Amino acid sequence: MQQLEADERSMTMQVKTLSTKVEEKGGAIIAKLTTDSVDRDGEVLIPQGMNTIDFDKNPVLFYNHEYDQPIGKVTNIKRSENAVTGELEFAKRPSDYEGDFFPQFVEALVRQDIVKGVSVGFVAESGGSRMASKADRTKFGPRIKRVFNKWKLLEVSIAPLPANQDALVTAVGKGLVTPMQCKKFLGCDLEVEKPQVRVRMKHRIELTAPSCAKQEIRKSVEKTISKKMGRLF
Repeated sequence: MQQLEADERSMTMQVKTLSTKVEEKGGAIIAKLTTDSVDRDGEVLIPQGMNTIDFDKNPVLFYNHEYDQPIGKVTNIKRSENAVTGELEFAKRPSDYEGDFFPQFVEALVRQDIVKGVSVGFVAESGGSRMASKADRTKFGPRIKRVFNKWKLLEVSIAPLPANQDALVTAVGKGLVTPMQCKKFLGCDLEVEKPQVRVRMKHRIELTAPSCAKQEIRKSVEKTISKKMGRLF
């Protein structure tokens, strides 16, 4: 019975998220889409077992598996012995587009190492999923439970988590991303109180920013990330 349930689960679409550091080459963003490391579920995707025939026909890049939120495409997918890499190409702002352009915002977060998660949606092909054997435990370690050695890539997403909270706070502080963008796209209310003008002496004017501004930004970011992870804050 347990084997049957495991087999049925392996035939439905699953997602795996990898925390990765992107690499820039000539302006292009190269990211690891998945590796042969054992994940939190005790499962592993074998890179050489990936089938991209269907994905290559429509290689759309999404944001957080939200299929009404396409932000670009994934090209030049390559398999190695231990990983699958791909080139992320974000959609360009049309010349007549007005307002904040979401793909451009996500690209900025990725390039600044704020958002570092890449997630794949996949389904096991017929006979492509097995319970871990003794040989698998020897190769991957005692945590391994299931191996996907033949699987079909269905979609790729930029995952908002794990996110670099400190980098996001710094980016807002430097004006690389605006509080308005963070509120609109991430749900983070990063608006801070404007500096106050205080007259100290007759001919001396001093601008003083609220001392708690940075702490308030950090608290707001942490709260938003916790909500996206399904945690109670």
